Amino acid sequence: MTHSKFAARTLASWAAALRTSRSTRLAVALASLVVATPAVADAPEPTPEVVAETTAPENAPAPTGSPAEQPTGPITTLTTNNVTPTEEPSKFGGSLSVETSIGLGTFVSGPQENSVVTTSFSPSAYYQLAKDLRLNGSLSLTWYQVLDVDTPLAEGDALLSDISLGVSHGRIYHHEDSGFNVSGNLRVGLPTSLASQFQNRLFTLSTAFTASIPVGPVSFSYTLGFGKYFNLTATPTVDCEDFEDPEECISGRDANPNFGFESERRGPEVYLPGAGATSFYLQNSLGISWTIIDELSLSFGLAISNSYGVRSFPKDDLSGDNATSGRSHRDRLSSSLGLDYTINKHFSVGASLTTDTSTPFGADGNDFPVVFDFSRASDNITSFNISVTGSL
Repeated sequence: MTHSKFAARTLASWAAALRTSRSTRLAVALASLVVATPAVADAPEPTPEVVAETTAPENAPAPTGSPAEQPTGPITTLTTNNVTPTEEPSKFGGSLSVETSIGLGTFVSGPQENSVVTTSFSPSAYYQLAKDLRLNGSLSLTWYQVLDVDTPLAEGDALLSDISLGVSHGRIYHHEDSGFNVSGNLRVGLPTSLASQFQNRLFTLSTAFTASIPVGPVSFSYTLGFGKYFNLTATPTVDCEDFEDPEECISGRDANPNFGFESERRGPEVYLPGAGATSFYLQNSLGISWTIIDELSLSFGLAISNSYGVRSFPKDDLSGDNATSGRSHRDRLSSSLGLDYTINKHFSVGASLTTDTSTPFGADGNDFPVVFDFSRASDNITSFNISVTGSL
């Protein structure tokens, strides 16, 4: 089951910067809006867990060889039932997951009510190259059904994520006696999302490895992931030619702040001030899954992502008390609790509670990690999710 996340308001500003009919100034001002998205612009996709691939059993060997020579002496005839060779499984497969997320701000009464309801459609497909080795492809489309918040997005808008293409191996290492398993993948992200286009992103290259071990009905897993963003410029840009009213376009700087990144587009291109584009990220995640019965499982997940920008900044008089010099840096913590039920081999349903925050250690950075935060309900960093998944 996938988990939609309510990401930082940055995505709303990116979306507005690329919409020709909305004010770019409004998009930048709303940079902290939190809405559910299939993928976060600067952070890695909320919970990029790597799960060991399920591989089909090897095909039963078909009878081979030529008929035996006719005997010349007395024979004994044995009659048996005809044996049908095992049908070869299809090398192609896929799934479609539909998940609806309801922000906690929807249930707040009074002036702090910020209703947000989104539905994401996440198709995926694979081709079996060899045993345990697959080619994979996936994307997601998020439909904003209810947006009772201050945002340049409109109800009914739909945003596409980056398209992910990659290869995965379900059993890089496997210990038969203990069940300990190591799996991994290598993916390329194509910049089809507004967030990636806003950052002039060429592509994203990421990899992850997952180690898992079962202990009775409970399975424990740990995932280590790394991703590198390849951008044309060090800061996001806006093309003023896309605006019907030139006055809506933010004035650019005199110099191109590319810090060694050569932009292919100049002229009307405007370079926006700020922390700049993201250079790379690291992610660590833990997962626990309890198989209550064969069809029903309860899972808990915790993932922390550390994103580092292209630009570096010194600490000065305007810096906060807890600021440090160096690359721009952001943390993100995602926690989830889910219940999944498998109806049959083609359909499953699930429900989950998810908290996704960009201040996992509090405002000062010294607090205990924020897990399942209900105190900031109107910020919609916590959501309830229900999903249905069909697979082939």
